[in-house]
Amino acid sequence: MTDDITSDASAAALDLVGRTGAKALEIGYLHDDVPVEDAGWYAHAQYRGARIIVEHQPGPARCLEALAERLLTGAKCTGCGRLIALPRDGAAFYRSGTLIDGTPWSEADVRKAGQCLWRRQGRRWEMGCKP
Repeated sequence: MTDDITSDASAAALDLVGRTGAKALEIGYLHDDVPVEDAGWYAHAQYRGARIIVEHQPGPARCLEALAERLLTGAKCTGCGRLIALPRDGAAFYRSGTLIDGTPWSEADVRKAGQCLWRRQGRRWEMGCKP
């Protein structure tokens, strides 16, 4: 299987990074003269005062896809305010009591908010609450 940077998954990840308001995106690798899957791919999206990072990915497309999943995990849906759930994982809430943006949430807040199932539809991530 090749790691196709022009794939729908890569396009959806790039679109999502832009929609989340990132000021910059960097993707790269750590090791030269090795097979692509051993190069140590990383990506990070830069926000005002924060950087969201994924590392140790097997290729550039998988790296972008992992970054998109990282951005969605622990986030709140902008459409309905519920916690974002991904199809295979369900919503994630970290024991620290904060969302990915640093917003404090108690366990009671999380239970009350519910979940919004997001899915990748071709070249775009779509919220489940969208009509």
